[in-house]
Order: sequence, then structure tokens, then C-alpha cells
Amino acid sequence: ENERASLEMLSMVLKAYPEAAREKDTDGCTPLHDICANESASYRMMQTILDEWLKAKENRTSHSAISMISPVDLHSDEGEYLWDRVIRDDIKELFRHLSSLFEENNQSNPSPPDIMTHFINTSWWNGVWLVVNRHPSIAKTMKLQTTLMTDFLFAAGKRLSLASMMEVIKNEPDLLEGV
Repeated sequence: ENERASLEMLSMVLKAYPEAAREKDTDGCTPLHDICANESASYRMMQTILDEWLKAKENRTSHSAISMISPVDLHSDEGEYLWDRVIRDDIKELFRHLSSLFEENNQSNPSPPDIMTHFINTSWWNGVWLVVNRHPSIAKTMKLQTTLMTDFLFAAGKRLSLASMMEVIKNEPDLLEGV
């Protein structure tokens, strides 16, 4: 119950002031850094801030994504990096997949279908749309029934760029049959 209230409060703040997700403190950290390092923050809260953070084009890069989970110049008294110690593995995994999505031509990265599967398994639907937007031909591999494809295209029309939407439609010629 408290988690839902916190998520609702976060959503209200971001709705009123979306730039808050990208504001940096004196150490150069954003609220996304803070949520990633907060063990009591829910995964859904992290996704909510991440969705807003990604609206800035400069954050949609492999470097920006991986910097969220990379050690920074914050050290404990023992001299170890704080980020490695406190960021949960599930959050690290999401950012590794996100970084891979933005990094082209690296054979060691997971494939777009693997990235999409990870985002589906973690219920990060905006991440799924990021994959489709960057790799529109992936829609063909989804093998959706025609009745489901119409719902998919309706949702895609709201989230994808026009170029990506055209690529999705081009890969599904059966949909245009008889039009």
C-alpha cells in the first residue's frame, strides 16, 4: 500500500514537473541515480523515472544508460565504489539491456528480440516500444494474429515515430490486403 502511494506521488510530481527526472544535484546525480541506489524503491518507481529520463534525446545513448550502473566517484569509508554495492541486479540487468539497445554493431550484445523479451518479462512496456522503434522489423518476428495486430498497430501509432510505423506496416503486407 505504501509502495503504491509512493508510486502515485512520484507520478504526480513527474506529471507536474517532468524535467525533475533529468535535474542533477551538486554531485551530478539525477533522481534516477538515487532511485537505482535506493534498495527500498520499487522496480516500478525506477521504470517511471526512467521513462521520463529517456524523453531527453541525450539520455538515449549506450553511454548514458550504462552510466546509471557504472561506478562513480562516490566511495565508502573502505574505499569501495558505492554504486556497485547498492544497485540491485535486476536494475543492472535492465540498464545493460537498454545500453545494448542503443549500441549498434556490437556482436557481444543481446539481440533486439532478446532485449524485447527481457523488457516484456519485467513488464517495462515503454522499453518494448523503444525496441520496436529502433528495430521496426521486429514486429514481423512477433507473429501476432491479424486480430491482435490491429491492436498492436493502434498502440504503435501512439508511440512510434512515423518512419518506424511505416517500416512496421511495410513488414506486414497482409494487413493492407483489400484496402
